[in-house]
Amino acid sequence: MDRLIVCQGTAQLVTAVAALQKHVTTSGPHAAREQSRDHLLICGLAVAEPQIQAFTRVIEQMAALLHPFSTVSHLSDYDLATLLRTAQRASSAIEVAALLRRMTGVNNVDEVFAVRDWQTCNVLAFNAFPDANHICYGDSIGVYLPRGFMAGEPSVGSRLSGALRSLLGSPPALLLAPRVDVSYLLLPGAFGVPPSGEVIRTEAPPLRNLFTRLGPLLDEVALNDLRQRTAGRPVWVLMGSNFSEQGVMTPQAELSAYKDWISGLRPEPSSILLIKSHPRDRTGKREKLEQQLRGLFSQILSADSAGSAYLPVEALLLNLMPSAANLRTLTVSTACLATTFVLGSRTDIGFGDELVMKYVVANHRRERCQHESDLRRLCAA
Repeated sequence: MDRLIVCQGTAQLVTAVAALQKHVTTSGPHAAREQSRDHLLICGLAVAEPQIQAFTRVIEQMAALLHPFSTVSHLSDYDLATLLRTAQRASSAIEVAALLRRMTGVNNVDEVFAVRDWQTCNVLAFNAFPDANHICYGDSIGVYLPRGFMAGEPSVGSRLSGALRSLLGSPPALLLAPRVDVSYLLLPGAFGVPPSGEVIRTEAPPLRNLFTRLGPLLDEVALNDLRQRTAGRPVWVLMGSNFSEQGVMTPQAELSAYKDWISGLRPEPSSILLIKSHPRDRTGKREKLEQQLRGLFSQILSADSAGSAYLPVEALLLNLMPSAANLRTLTVSTACLATTFVLGSRTDIGFGDELVMKYVVANHRRERCQHESDLRRLCAA
């Protein structure tokens, strides 16, 4: 049994491994005993060029702890563009599939796992192996986001210029809309109809276990320092998003929105704030945010110091929760799903309609208000 797991980020890797584990257990005792060769393909990270190497390295480190992958390969945006140029010239999808196989060194697989059934890297992987079982494992901790769900979501080529961006934005007609056979999702109907007829529910405890297993990637010195600073203190954790990088807000509007939102929540003066950078934030954004929020908390600390901007923050929070007096998370995205269903922490979700109307650019306001409403509904259920 050979499997290809397509990975577009660190949180997605945890979700993919959880789905893979569920798949093996639900496929019967024969599948559990069968020897498998699982191949990890890292691609479509949607970050600026200087960040790709560090982002990829963290995924590789996580992969070594979470699952015995036989091979780990990486396709750069340039590689994806090469594949798509080939697709534009090719007379059949077979030529594109052959090139992808040469690039990854993976020749034949029985199953392909991908976060979704759209975006170039996923479509290429499904099309390269049309006879394989096609499996969707979802975004965040297991939700399916259909194409166009959030217009501000960055495409694979959103960080690239001109011609390359147009190449990566949508696959050529030669690559057919992929078939998906089964979806493994924690919240199957959260944001739309899953892409497969068969849907299997995943569970939160295996996800928590996987986040716990990432503990060795935390810096022990920085972790002990954070434990000492937060012990017995109320701790707030800000998990922002890359709104300005997506064009949903201007950079200054995003900083102001966080300040107005958190001020309205009235943190106790003795509280400590941890800021977790979004993996796709621009460099220096966390430091500017810290300056903006100074005075609202007794201390503002970087959650990145114990891991990195790319390591899932859940790995750190699981280490801090036993010693903190109470832990409250502030989220503006599907990050609230992990804090609610995996960590069980008190979670504040979204800016609220008033701040959205004030700070979000006009053509994204309606969808942002709806998204926040959907997230609150899911977490309250």
